[in-house]
Amino acid sequence: MRKIAYVAADPGPRATLEPLAEALPGWWPKAASADELRAGKVELLVCGTSDSSAGRKVEVRACSAANALQIPLVAIEDFPGNYCDTPAGRPQLLVVDSEFSGRLALARTGGAALNLCVVPCVRYDPLRRRLEQLRQRSAPVASHCVLWAGQPETADALKTLAVLVPALRDHGAVLWFRAHPRDAGYARGAYRRLLEEISSQTRDLTASNLETCLAARPSLVVTQFSSVAVEAGFWGIPALHILLPGAGATRLAAKKGYAVPPWCEAGAAFLVTEAAQMDSALRLALGSQQARSGVQDSFDRYFEVRRPGAPVLVDVLYNHGFL
Repeated sequence: MRKIAYVAADPGPRATLEPLAEALPGWWPKAASADELRAGKVELLVCGTSDSSAGRKVEVRACSAANALQIPLVAIEDFPGNYCDTPAGRPQLLVVDSEFSGRLALARTGGAALNLCVVPCVRYDPLRRRLEQLRQRSAPVASHCVLWAGQPETADALKTLAVLVPALRDHGAVLWFRAHPRDAGYARGAYRRLLEEISSQTRDLTASNLETCLAARPSLVVTQFSSVAVEAGFWGIPALHILLPGAGATRLAAKKGYAVPPWCEAGAAFLVTEAAQMDSALRLALGSQQARSGVQDSFDRYFEVRRPGAPVLVDVLYNHGFL
């Protein structure tokens, strides 16, 4: 088997490559420079698609070095729209989770050819393996407790929470707040007054890991477009995406190239795109078991929760001559 190097800077891409690295053990270079790849005698580079500017710089450097050294290069996208095309770092194969993601990637090449394959997102394979365990107690034990999963942009989060919080009060729901690890505003205390004004029952879970938060079984995960909402679905916890103009919708379109995640379009999550929809969305998401079950069924179909992606991807790599 070829000597494989794995490069992923941000947590999401790292989590995406790790299940493949379990099936195809390899090396995780520190600098991912041309000298390091050459010295390591790398024969295949598998790279992530980080969202942060610092992460992208690391990965673009690694991909460009691999192409310059004529090392076969495969990129694996961890979230739709994360692929950032650079001619010098273009992979010989880009792995995406849907035809939707493939079309987005092709639109970014300026007409250049891009070899694509669609595989169930490998990032969620550890959750697929634990599915029965995670859903043993699928009914929430923390009734009407809502977990907020933030994004890095403080201003967008505050605009969204300003619409969400009054509606939660009206529905008698308790907010569990979890800021994004890269949300600089959180460290400055940008949410302190908001959290103090909501309710004495409000909990700040930012310091808690995600496993702990989801194991507490909130009734609902609310976010703009965090991947936490996807992870929650594997636990049997539905999600509500709030994508308002001038906040989540505008940001998602700017960052990823679309205003609504494809799983929302497929009915695999609840969705709010205007403030006026909040009350009715929460009424369904918190109070209608039929609506919640329908969303969960759609989620299971969309994310193929019982079909691990890594074995499929290993077959693809063999069939494409990468192994």
